[in-house]
Amino acid sequence: MINDLSRTVLMGHLGDDAQRKNEKAPVTFRLAVTSRWNDNAGDRQSRTEWHSITVFGNLAKYALTLKKGDRVYVEGELRSNTRDKTVGTETIKITYWEVLVSQLERVNAKSESESSED
Repeated sequence: MINDLSRTVLMGHLGDDAQRKNEKAPVTFRLAVTSRWNDNAGDRQSRTEWHSITVFGNLAKYALTLKKGDRVYVEGELRSNTRDKTVGTETIKITYWEVLVSQLERVNAKSESESSED
């Protein structure tokens, strides 16, 4: 019997340096993934999606070396969370999605091969 599977694979560029709020917190960063295509008129089009990335464990130390603009390969599990947001006098629930990283690799030309697995 095959178990359920949640796997997300992304390659894109960091929107800012990877960071953590404190020593025990996970490392987080935003990843821009741009799709490009030609429309029916032959004009070049593009669309950039932003993804929230969260890194725990042994990969967190490696993730802290990532800087704005670095191109990275990310593999992990897509996870939804909710938080409260106050709008005027009303509090609403916001659902957001993040990728919990299991594999992370810098793929830009700064070095031959810098990769790690958890």
